[in-house]
Amino acid sequence: MARMIPSLISPEVKSNAERKIFEWFRDDPETEGWVVLHSLGIANHKTLLYGEVDFIVVAPKLGVFALEVKGGRVKRENGIWHFTNKYGQTASKERGPFEQANEGIFSLFETVRKKCGTNHKFNNLLFGAGVMFPDIIFQVEDFDFDQCQVFDINDGRNVSAYIKRLSKYYRKKWGEKYGPMKPEKLPDTKTVREFANMLRGDFDKAILISTQINYTEEALVSLTGEQMKCLDQLEDNPRCLIQGAAGTGKTLIAIEEVKKSVVNGEKVALFCFNTMLAEWLKRYFSSLDKGLQPEYIGSFHSFLRYMASLANMKINYPNTEDDSDFYRKEMPLIALESLEKKQIYFDKIVIDEAQDLLNSDYLDVIDSILKGGINRGRWSMFGDFTMQAIYNKEETPEYMINLLENRTSFIRYKLRINCRNTKQIGNEIKYLTGVKYNYFETNIDGPPVNYITYNTAEEQKNKLSNLILKLKSEKLEESKIVILSPYKFQNSVVSLLTGFKIEEYRPEITGRITFSTIQAYKGLENSVVIICDINTFEHDKLMYVALSRARTALYVFETEKADKERKKLLMRCYSE
Repeated sequence: MARMIPSLISPEVKSNAERKIFEWFRDDPETEGWVVLHSLGIANHKTLLYGEVDFIVVAPKLGVFALEVKGGRVKRENGIWHFTNKYGQTASKERGPFEQANEGIFSLFETVRKKCGTNHKFNNLLFGAGVMFPDIIFQVEDFDFDQCQVFDINDGRNVSAYIKRLSKYYRKKWGEKYGPMKPEKLPDTKTVREFANMLRGDFDKAILISTQINYTEEALVSLTGEQMKCLDQLEDNPRCLIQGAAGTGKTLIAIEEVKKSVVNGEKVALFCFNTMLAEWLKRYFSSLDKGLQPEYIGSFHSFLRYMASLANMKINYPNTEDDSDFYRKEMPLIALESLEKKQIYFDKIVIDEAQDLLNSDYLDVIDSILKGGINRGRWSMFGDFTMQAIYNKEETPEYMINLLENRTSFIRYKLRINCRNTKQIGNEIKYLTGVKYNYFETNIDGPPVNYITYNTAEEQKNKLSNLILKLKSEKLEESKIVILSPYKFQNSVVSLLTGFKIEEYRPEITGRITFSTIQAYKGLENSVVIICDINTFEHDKLMYVALSRARTALYVFETEKADKERKKLLMRCYSE
């Protein structure tokens, strides 16, 4: 895929056509090794005080090409070009797009000659110009251009084939005029890189990652119309099962549902599975007015312990909550026994991460503490039964949902619009895990996902250190960075870092870079996620959880073995 300069298209670009072309160059697997410069400014333009070319493509073995992009309707009448956008607004120009593209490429190489000298190798490169009309069919016979220079809707998204066609056209023209072409006229990979770096120095100041994050997160923060509709459904129905992929706003809706129920005077319990998510929820609600706080907030396991303590039952708890047999089998029985001594009732129960809590034993407990029971009581359950059931591996999604259906009737609602991750992160999740694309329909652009390959622990440590230093140098708040690993802190590369204060994640920590295992961070998110210690992409559900924690920027440290796996997965997606 092409290297895009700048890597992120500016939010100020209003042209949908330019945005599409930018993405097509960036995502085309045939553009590997290419450099595509967007919106290149040319100070020494041939006919204007200052000119700008929509795209400059520098491609190995093909050449350098200036491209103008024209979206919407295009008409030429009495020598005047008219361009009508999707809102029906028309702009008229005497200079046509082919003239603009030709002037742009000649002005560019005139500037190169002045800067590098007439004998420099850059001056001998094959160059040309073209115009892209991605919204229309543009079949026009004209003396001003050749049809080979045209990209239109018939080309689909195949921008690489178009550049190859342009190169063939200009090679033929060169041969007809000057004879056989010397090999040095077609740039090699090194020359492409040097030429692009020379141009970049003149026109591009990369957007700070902190600025990119601010742009992106402003677009991601609000409730979508789909989520508002879901809240309406919850208000009208006493029992609801809401399913959605990571990032579709399940926790956000659960929070709003709890607030509304509390305001209506209901005694509410909010349960989840993940301990750290439970702590985050407690911290969130503790900052609100008392009139919005539910009766109980916490992980379901902690609630089982709470019930036993109310009944003064003496229990020999295991050292960690990882003892799944104890919490799945023994604790529900203990909880039911404690209810005989100390009854607890809730008017409504809201469960986040339901995919990790739906089993018969837990449902028996919920049935006993909910007024009306599961059959007639008021409850809302939120879960991703397909990709995030990493703690409830024994049951299939169908089995878990059937457990509920065997007890009562309820409405189902599916959330499909991602409101957490950028388009780039959503696409990576799709490529690497196979999750259905319609769960990632966000149109919010962000920085590309970065994969950093290493061979040894020392190499990973050094590259991770350099990345942290770079992020800090770009004025990024440390609290917006979390490092995730499949391993605990002491077994992760993070334990080898020196010179940085990295805290193991707790909701109350502020102003620091934090670390967590992927498993423990399920249900949480941050602006920048760095995933390290990746030896394989085989565990698709674990990778799904890890990748989907990032709102805006995502960095993945992978071994060479994992890198090869990832590229195979990528090729699989393109072949489907």
